[in-house]
Amino acid sequence: MDDEVGMTEGAPPESPSIAGGRVSPFILLCLMGFLGRLSYEMLRSPITSLFAKKIGAPTEVIGLLVASVTITGIFVKLPSGSLADLFGFRRLMQAGLWVKATAPFLYLLVAVWPVLLAVRFYHGLSTALYAPAASAQVAKFYPNERAARLGTYGAAENAGVVLGPVLGAAVLAWSGFSVAFVVSGVIGMLALLVVMPLPKDDPPRAVSKTVGEVTKGLVAGVRQIVGNPAIRLVSLMEATLYAGVGTLQAYLPLYALTVHVSTAQIGLIFGGQGVASIASRPFMGSAADRIGRRPFIIGGVALCAVVLVAIPFVSGFWPLLGFNILFGLGTAMVTPSTTAMIGDLVKQGEFGAAMGVFGSLWDIGHAIGPLIAGVLIAWLGYQIAFTIIAAFIIIALVVFALGSRGSEFGSK
Repeated sequence: MDDEVGMTEGAPPESPSIAGGRVSPFILLCLMGFLGRLSYEMLRSPITSLFAKKIGAPTEVIGLLVASVTITGIFVKLPSGSLADLFGFRRLMQAGLWVKATAPFLYLLVAVWPVLLAVRFYHGLSTALYAPAASAQVAKFYPNERAARLGTYGAAENAGVVLGPVLGAAVLAWSGFSVAFVVSGVIGMLALLVVMPLPKDDPPRAVSKTVGEVTKGLVAGVRQIVGNPAIRLVSLMEATLYAGVGTLQAYLPLYALTVHVSTAQIGLIFGGQGVASIASRPFMGSAADRIGRRPFIIGGVALCAVVLVAIPFVSGFWPLLGFNILFGLGTAMVTPSTTAMIGDLVKQGEFGAAMGVFGSLWDIGHAIGPLIAGVLIAWLGYQIAFTIIAAFIIIALVVFALGSRGSEFGSK
């Protein structure tokens, strides 16, 4: 029996009764993912970069300020995934959403960049706590259509990724940073309310154990997952790709300003990237279930690397929008397949740990990209810096292409 809702493994969970109706937990998860990402992404790009510049942060530090939420994820996602396996998915999701509902209001207190850094570290706890639990629950309930379901859930999250920058830039252009922070906080509170009707977790499996025993079990489970070379290889590929994603999130807004693109248009550029991803992820996930994960990963990563090289060689709203749409298509090809491949590789009952390890390694790349890019941009400029980041992505792609031909990856 399933620990969360008492269902047989692989069957969809029973729909809870909400306000006299029947609402699927999968729909609730997708709505939570949308609202959570909408709140979160409002303050990631372009607002964080522009706000950091407004309060006097140097160029090299802006990458750190954007990446700091991701740095939190590096250290928190790994144990949070394992804790979800032990204590329940819903509990971990609620903890993360409490942070998501409160963190945006703290931005109102920021006047200097070191305080902004502290707030960003705290804000990073939100996704670090709930994201592995949400992905693990989807992967666990739908093993026969894992990539398709994860693609649909990813599309729901990416609806928030699409609208977040657009809404954030629009509110910023209309009424300033303070109102944008408040709007983000209100949306975060709505995400918390949505997750409340989900079926309650069973009593934690570890309540009868001491803290030391629980910790020892977590370490053993995580060590088993980290020790799987196939999981490490897939995570490395996703991490390297997200070094490019993080670079764009941190420095594309600043580059766009140098080529006379307005704040509102910057939001639309990021929105275009998200629309491409949202529209294509479910189809990419379904196709990967049929054809195989590996071709989609290789093709998508290659496309993203080429686009990353090209972006700083163009100027104007329409060229930047076009290249960002292509970048969104590339990530849509990759992420449903990498996440599903992780699900293919793990043992039953270890989905949370696996997604936590995957998320932590993914976040390492997501954080390192902007940090390296900031130094390179200050030293060499946008064109050379973006080309260097793309070169690292291509190197990782070659490693993945050669290493993923083993039997442990199966037919997919």
